[in-house]
Amino acid sequence: MSFAVVNGLTFGVHLLLVCSAPDFMASRIWGKTSVGVLALLFQGSLLLWSAARYDRRAGGHSAEQEQEQEYR
Repeated sequence: MSFAVVNGLTFGVHLLLVCSAPDFMASRIWGKTSVGVLALLFQGSLLLWSAARYDRRAGGHSAEQEQEQEYR
C-alpha cells in the first residue's frame, strides 16, 4: 500500500508542477540540466528505492505462509 501511495503522490506532485509551473521546471541549474530533469531523477530514484524496500519486505515470507495464502 505504501509503495503505491508514495510513488503516486510523487508522480502527482511532478505532474502538477509540470502543468502549473512550466517556466520553473524549465529553469536551468547548470549546463542543460533543468529543475524538471532533477525532479524526474529524484522521482525515479524514489521509485527504485521504494520498490527495493517493498521487494525486501515481501520476500520475507516462509513457505508455510505462502501455502496458507494459496488456500485462502
